[in-house]
Amino acid sequence: MNKFEKQLEKWNNGVLRGAQAKLAKILGVSTATTALWATGKRHPSKGYISRMADLFGMDTLDVTKLFDFRSTTYPEPNAHRFTGTLREQHANEYIYNFDTDEETDLSSNSVRLPFLNTIPSNYPQYDESDIIEWWSIPRRYAQGAKYIVRSQDAGLSNAKDADDLCFIKPGTDILAGKTVLIADKKNTYSILKITNNTVKESLDNKKNHFHVLGTIVRRIQSI
Repeated sequence: MNKFEKQLEKWNNGVLRGAQAKLAKILGVSTATTALWATGKRHPSKGYISRMADLFGMDTLDVTKLFDFRSTTYPEPNAHRFTGTLREQHANEYIYNFDTDEETDLSSNSVRLPFLNTIPSNYPQYDESDIIEWWSIPRRYAQGAKYIVRSQDAGLSNAKDADDLCFIKPGTDILAGKTVLIADKKNTYSILKITNNTVKESLDNKKNHFHVLGTIVRRIQSI
């Protein structure tokens, strides 16, 4: 049992069973999210840290320390493991299965990406309050992405639900064969597949009407 689980047990009148689900309901997150917090595979944002501090009757710094798994019986950070698989559905579209027992060794090849509730118009500038949580994933899956947003917020009309997500690599490059995230002057977001050089040249000629925010390097959906 790690420090976070011990605190949950104490908070839930000495019973660990059901404590994660109870916390998830109060915070308005899924039980999968609190489970991932408990194993160190995701890290709650400062907003959730603050709310847990109120619930637990603790200082925010002490709550933050509950998620420092280096001093528990869990492996050191360079041996953290990523539970789940990303299997390709279509080109650059992957399904993330939260329930699988398969694990991938992160070792030193891991990155932490912020899952944001808004798209930064001027990355790397964004507010801490925009962070929903942090994800720790294998570097090769990230493909240079710097943040994660909901697909529907990125302008994908076929987004299934709030768990349909895009990994964004910020930048202004327009490359053939890539899917770029763009914003018009009203900050309305949309995506466009650069299928060939003709599309690329057309976009290059219209840069005064919009600006490129980055490239969608990976899309995932929970199942």
